[in-house]
Amino acid sequence: MAVDSSPSISIHITITIDPSKSEAFLEALRPTFEEVIKEPLNASIEVFQDAMTPGVFRIIENWNTSIEYMTNVQRKKDYYKPYFAAIEPMYLKPLEATVYNRFQGKEWKSNKERW
Repeated sequence: MAVDSSPSISIHITITIDPSKSEAFLEALRPTFEEVIKEPLNASIEVFQDAMTPGVFRIIENWNTSIEYMTNVQRKKDYYKPYFAAIEPMYLKPLEATVYNRFQGKEWKSNKERW
């Protein structure tokens, strides 16, 4: 069996907002979340809230594409504009994003749906 050698990345985004704006943040995120899950190159997206620090959210997006595609094509899509316009005033500190290359194949991957 051949191992898929196409690019695959994981983007971890940390957003720190005024905790009193958490519901407004999630409301602003919802339309963009719904658009991202429609993208054919999006493998998954998951949103987390820091258990110890109110107002800190982590979004983890897994994509079957390259960082170049994300930079030059995906992040320029129109549906991001109203999202960022709504959330940027909520920031307590600038958004942080880290991009990881995912290992190919299944040696370092396990998915167990338990939810």
